Amino acid sequence: MKLSGRHLTVALAIAGAAILLPSMALASPSRDAASAHAAVAPPVCGNAHPALPGGAFVWASLPGDGFAGGVGYVMEITNEGRHACSLRGVPGAAVQGSGGHLIGSKLPASGTGPVVILKPGATAHFLLTIHIADAVCLHPVGGQVLIYLPGQRQAQNGWQSAQACPGLRDGGVLEAGTIQAGTGVPDYNV
Repeated sequence: MKLSGRHLTVALAIAGAAILLPSMALASPSRDAASAHAAVAPPVCGNAHPALPGGAFVWASLPGDGFAGGVGYVMEITNEGRHACSLRGVPGAAVQGSGGHLIGSKLPASGTGPVVILKPGATAHFLLTIHIADAVCLHPVGGQVLIYLPGQRQAQNGWQSAQACPGLRDGGVLEAGTIQAGTGVPDYNV
C-alpha cells in the first residue's frame, strides 16, 4: 500500500505521539504523586493534662512586662505527646469565676499566623496581657484565666488569676498574642 505525503505525515505524527506519551507520563508526576511529596503539617496539638501523656500543655512563666494598666505574661505551650504537632494563630482566652461560669464572654482564638511545629518535648510561646479590671469597670470579679488553643474547644487552665468585668468580652481584661516558636524569655520583647 502506497501512502501519500499527507497520509505519511499523519502516520508519523501518531507514531511519534505514541512514543512520547508514555515517556512524558513518567517524567511529570501526577497531581496525586505531587501532593504526596508536598510538606504536610503534623496534626493540630491537642489539649493535655500535665499528668497525662499526649497533647500540648499550657503553662505560665513569670511576668514578662508590667506597665501602668496591666501585666504581660509569657505563656508556654509544651508538646507532651510522642509525635510532632502543629499550632497556628492566637489562642482564645477567658476568665472563669468561682462558680465555673465565664466572667464576660470568651475571647475567640484565631487561626491566623505562621504554623509552629512542635516536636515531642518542644515549647512554643505567646504573650498574654492581663489589664487592670478596675480601670474598665466598677465591680470586677476574681477568677481563673482559661486558655483555648487555636482549633480546640476545651479550655486549659492558664495558671493565672485575674479580676474581670461581667458582661464584657474576655471580661474586658485579656489580650493574647500570636503563637511563636521557642521558649519565651521574660522581660524581653519577642
